[in-house]
Amino acid sequence: MDTLLPFAVCLVLITVAAVRYHLPPFLTLVGASILFGALSGMPAGVFMPAITGGAGRLFGILGIVIFSGAVIAQVLRESRLIEIIVADITRVAGRPLHTSGLAGFLLSVPLMCSITSFVILSPIVAHLRSGGSGVRQLLYVLAVGGSLSFVLLYPSPVMHSILSTLNFYPGDPWRIDVVTLPIALALLAALLLASRRRLPPPEEGDTAPPAEAPAQERLRAWAPFAVLLLVLAAGAALPAFDLLGDINIALLAALIAALAGVTGEVRLRALAKGTKNAGIIIFDLSGAGAFGAVIAASAFPSEVYALALPVMPEILLPFVVAALVQAAQGSRVVTAAVTSTILGASGAVSALNPAATALMICAGAFSFSYVSDPFFWLIKRTTGDGFSSVVRHYTLPLFIAGMVTLAAALLVQAVLG
Repeated sequence: MDTLLPFAVCLVLITVAAVRYHLPPFLTLVGASILFGALSGMPAGVFMPAITGGAGRLFGILGIVIFSGAVIAQVLRESRLIEIIVADITRVAGRPLHTSGLAGFLLSVPLMCSITSFVILSPIVAHLRSGGSGVRQLLYVLAVGGSLSFVLLYPSPVMHSILSTLNFYPGDPWRIDVVTLPIALALLAALLLASRRRLPPPEEGDTAPPAEAPAQERLRAWAPFAVLLLVLAAGAALPAFDLLGDINIALLAALIAALAGVTGEVRLRALAKGTKNAGIIIFDLSGAGAFGAVIAASAFPSEVYALALPVMPEILLPFVVAALVQAAQGSRVVTAAVTSTILGASGAVSALNPAATALMICAGAFSFSYVSDPFFWLIKRTTGDGFSSVVRHYTLPLFIAGMVTLAAALLVQAVLG
């Protein structure tokens, strides 16, 4: 077991670097990749190409997706069109609580980052209620609701990286949503029901309907999402234009629609800020690709597979590996990328149903959203709550979501085999 101890050492060091010294994930993950290669006895001529190749591969998978989502988010924020979207959701949802959950759930996937959607939506959601405790509850619902869709639904970077790395459903990745969408909606409904019982009664004016924006403004606000859906639908329905069904093409078309609907000044600001945000995210994810690739190139996958089989059912291996990686570094996309790479190299998923395997990885990504999770600290700063409150309203609901997803994975494996 020459690679298990180096792997454990790297996980501990990643956690310490993130929590104690607040080092960026790209630096900690690339550093851990080099350290793992050296400690496990791999020649530099083997582990360095694995590191650079893994980083480049993940950039190739998610680079366009992340850039498009980040810039669309900034366009909506800089032009204040996001306020129109939230107002429209409020008219449909009725209650501020439902608006918060639905807004996070609906926007996290097309914006390609649950943290980005939280950042641009939280100032608006905070004005849906006047009371302090009520506002904080809405912010927690916004964060958890966004995380549910971000982890479970394709084409979010979490599910995108799982399906691409493990080559599940080639040519038709949307099939996974037939299984995961009902689970995500059920979890969202449970979240809203449980939160409704804890939410203080509304004050006068809290439930007043928002002012309706002019039709032209609403068209500009919703245009990126309408274009995204139309391009994907055209790719699915017209064989001659199947290229349009590629999520990269569809998101680039949505990005062009978003940029075309704003002034030149807003466009420049959105491109500058969106590119910066996308760069930070994609560098962190490339670090995950490097870490996963060097582990996959070592004997670790076969060793952990041989060690785990005598003590646990094979189906639980994706969940256990994902939960360990999630606890160490906090990013759910990193967890999906690293875990998928490890499992693909081990051959552990060959006997499992693809949907069940993906759900297992998602369950692990939900399970330990604590101090190593950058979203945890953002929520703590935004709400002003203490550790115990953030754990109770953010970490615990996501842990429960992980256990429900784990149960769903076991059911899918039992039924579909």
